[in-house]
Amino acid sequence: MTTTAEILRGLPYFADLSDDLIENVCELSEQINLESGDVIIEEGSESEEMYVVAEGELVVTKLSGGKEVELARINPGEVVGEIALLDEAPRTATVAASAKTLAIRIPVSAFEALLGDPRVVRRMFRTVTSRLRGIEDTLRHEERMAALGKMAAQLMHELNNPAAAVGRSAQELSRIYDDLGREAETLALSLGEGTELVAPNPPPKMSSLQRSDAEDVIAVWLSDHAIADAWELAPALVEAGWTTDLLEKATEQLDPNLATHFARWLALREMAEQVIEEVGIGARRISELVRIVKEYSYLDQAPIQEINPTAGIADTLVLLKHKLGDIEVVTDFADDLSAVEAPGRDLNQVWTNLIDNAADAMEGGGTLAITARNGQGSVVITVADDGSGMPADVAERIFDPFFTTKEPGKGTGLGLHTVHTIINKVGGDITVDSTPDGTTFTVTLPAVAG
Repeated sequence: MTTTAEILRGLPYFADLSDDLIENVCELSEQINLESGDVIIEEGSESEEMYVVAEGELVVTKLSGGKEVELARINPGEVVGEIALLDEAPRTATVAASAKTLAIRIPVSAFEALLGDPRVVRRMFRTVTSRLRGIEDTLRHEERMAALGKMAAQLMHELNNPAAAVGRSAQELSRIYDDLGREAETLALSLGEGTELVAPNPPPKMSSLQRSDAEDVIAVWLSDHAIADAWELAPALVEAGWTTDLLEKATEQLDPNLATHFARWLALREMAEQVIEEVGIGARRISELVRIVKEYSYLDQAPIQEINPTAGIADTLVLLKHKLGDIEVVTDFADDLSAVEAPGRDLNQVWTNLIDNAADAMEGGGTLAITARNGQGSVVITVADDGSGMPADVAERIFDPFFTTKEPGKGTGLGLHTVHTIINKVGGDITVDSTPDGTTFTVTLPAVAG
């Protein structure tokens, strides 16, 4: 059997190290044989060792968006597990054998001995830097795709409501107009020339109770005049401003049988107008959502432009409406807010991450407060929640790559790191202040000189 020392000396990573250091590391380390699927590192577990692959292959995966994402494959001569040991933090990924593998387990005490050699430190940092770049690119891509999928789902949810309303209103409009046509035909055969109908004035603003009482009065009048569907027709007449006095005046000169048809025709006409208005509102809502998505993604626009950041915040709030649920949103934006020069699409990713995290912190209830003010040559935006906050040691690391306060599988630890990177790229700054009463993120962006 090949000794651990012989294996390490045969690998470029360790080949030029002193015999004393190799022997010291070998005394503390052990060889382990793995079958395909054997897990040696669990995401979220404590960091106690690193591994060197002698034969076979290891695969590194991370839960992201509810699925396993492959981050890297570790081949013979390469090491894994050193990042968490350097950071003295829990494991950020899971490592398992993808085939029959021989690995060397190097505990933290031997790892610290290796760090005493500058050559190992340089190699380790080169490996860490390269691996972090690769992992970050992979996870950022996955996170963007997950965000896109989430946005698409939320958009479909928001589009479904007005689209369904349009469909229902169109069906109702067809039925009403059939009835309306029959009533109009009866009236046309009975009314003489010179008959004039004066539309009522819009009704005053009413409370729900007042409106209900007014509808009851109209419905009773319609029933007394033997008009079918009285309780269905009454709300439309109230909405249009009709009262029993006005209905009496409009029908007093008519034959009683004709008055019945005339009053029903009035109600059906008002209903038709209101349903048509509902169709228009639903269609406009769909168009508005499409516009918001285009502006949110800055389709067909230059990568960097002068923008009003609050417009992106408003669009993001619409797109995240389903996620916000019962959370109260309070916005306070200065009227004379300066423009900023930045990639609009990237800034919207900032607002999406901050608002989404705030919603998670409040667990479906609370108040989200967003402000925007002019600073000294800058625009200052705050996003505050009234959740339970986070400890000081967590707040200090909240922008670190792969650091997350969420349980494995619910966060990649790249959301706020991405936010920090985007803000820094445009010459801005982001800070966090957290207490048991809530958390406030403050984003400072350089204003366009005016």
